[in-house]
Amino acid sequence: MTADARTPPGVSTTRQTLVLLRRWLLALTAVALATSLAVFLGVAGNADMAKERSVPAILASYDAQEALRNAHLSAVNNLAEGGAVLGGPGVDYQRQIAAAGQYLTLVAENNAAGDEGTQDIQTIEALLVTYTGLIGQADARFRDTSLTALGVAALRDAASLLTDILVRLEDLRGKQLIALDDQVDNGWTNTLTAAVWLLPLLALGVLLVRTQAHLTRRFRRMVNVPLLLATVAVVGMVALTGLSLWSADRLDQTRAGVHGVDDSRKRQLMEVGARAAYGLAKQVETQCAEACVDTTEELRNPFPSPPPTLGAGAAETASTDDAEVRADRDITNDADEAANSRFGEIVLCVLALVIAGLVLLGLYPRLAEYEKR
Repeated sequence: MTADARTPPGVSTTRQTLVLLRRWLLALTAVALATSLAVFLGVAGNADMAKERSVPAILASYDAQEALRNAHLSAVNNLAEGGAVLGGPGVDYQRQIAAAGQYLTLVAENNAAGDEGTQDIQTIEALLVTYTGLIGQADARFRDTSLTALGVAALRDAASLLTDILVRLEDLRGKQLIALDDQVDNGWTNTLTAAVWLLPLLALGVLLVRTQAHLTRRFRRMVNVPLLLATVAVVGMVALTGLSLWSADRLDQTRAGVHGVDDSRKRQLMEVGARAAYGLAKQVETQCAEACVDTTEELRNPFPSPPPTLGAGAAETASTDDAEVRADRDITNDADEAANSRFGEIVLCVLALVIAGLVLLGLYPRLAEYEKR
């Protein structure tokens, strides 16, 4: 009586089973596509944000600090010589200041720290204008030998303001790093998220295999080619969506690379800063030998040991610069690789459509046999 209640007279149970299998296969295909596509696009979106915003902003902030340090060193060296050789703070100072402005523009364009980061950039740009004004004052006073002491004082004020700018740039970079951490550790990039897309795909693959086995038993045919091809396409979706794990790993390598260059960057900045500080301290001692001991000590305190002479450190500096260029290139390449979706989102959609078509094609002949039963 129960079987009769479920199955109306004249309706084939085999046809009902095939219709049910078709519905489940199509439904699982849709779910598998939705979850796979969501995870794939989620990882790609975070990787793209890191590539387009966080990483360029972080590297540009390092470059801005380096340009400012070198600009200040050039100004101190040239003004100490009376600006006689290159005139004023020097051509290299002008070039480095212009480069610092360009790097700040890059940070602003790629800022990933939101409104807070924008406010910091605006403050730094305003302070930079004040800094260049102080260097201009120092230049004007150094040109008059009777005002050299005032020129040294202006350089001292500029150095103090530069320290403030560099600290603010450090804080700004920290905010960009937090944004990068959020992109790397986002839920989409978590390895456990793989279950979101893997389980529906596994369920679809298992059901395809069970359907194949059912057809083999019921119709005594060894292989249903369309369903076999659909199973292969499911494997392709698994492999393609698995690229999101690889992208997440490359994104993590990008972050590791960014943190890895921090020590070398700061070491070089300290060396350039020491050259400028010791050069300025020497000028202060020349103008104020006894009464300004505290000032000279204050200038040298952040740099406990004097820098090597320019000639002695030139080869090492060149080697460090090359290493930084390579490190920056590696970081950029990792970010590019992480963000490169290789049109995976399009291929996923195509594969899902192919699977649905193959399911319909594979079951249609069997359903047609029972259409009038």
